[in-house]
Amino acid sequence: MNYSSRKKNKIVKYVVIHYTGMKSLTLAYQKLLSEKSFVSAHYLISRDGTIFNLLCPSYKAWHSGKSKWKKNNNINDYSIGIELENKGHEFGYSNFTNIQYLSLKRLINFIKKNFNILDENIIFHSDIAPNRKQDPGEKFFIKKIGINRFKFNKESEKKYSLYELLILYGFHKYYVKKYKKSCIRAVKRSLNYKIITSSQSKKFLKDFYNLLFC
Repeated sequence: MNYSSRKKNKIVKYVVIHYTGMKSLTLAYQKLLSEKSFVSAHYLISRDGTIFNLLCPSYKAWHSGKSKWKKNNNINDYSIGIELENKGHEFGYSNFTNIQYLSLKRLINFIKKNFNILDENIIFHSDIAPNRKQDPGEKFFIKKIGINRFKFNKESEKKYSLYELLILYGFHKYYVKKYKKSCIRAVKRSLNYKIITSSQSKKFLKDFYNLLFC
């Protein structure tokens, strides 16, 4: 299995939610444990709600790849990775099961308590690598696990540009400047849009604002 030691100055503060994106649970499990895959995760949750603890969170798993969030680079250094069994966009993306949500909620509450992680730091793979990743995708409803990521106070009369909203959401400035369209698509997945494009309609801007401030 692929993993690294965590450096003492790299404190765990994020949980990154993924989907497996493979044809079966068995294939996903084997890949996450194979040294030849160059990937790994701390936890895997099957569609029947079984939680597999693949790696102790005190070690660094290789689940995020090239990634940035807020002012941090290489999010593997700061995070715990959770994989949800789902075939994903390539092999037949489907709704996550209710029992998956229940297991994920229990697991995240456990992690939050033990690592003092805030709701705002429960994030998606598509957030930290919007130019490369789509998971967990538009069919993942974070409210089903009781997480409210955004609690910004509304500033009266202030109008925010799209750039400012994307930065408030948490995207690293590098992604906003170089991959703005990918960032927009990632936000639409968080909003659970059924059709994911990079268009900037008035409805999208209103929905985005309400996601952050309401």
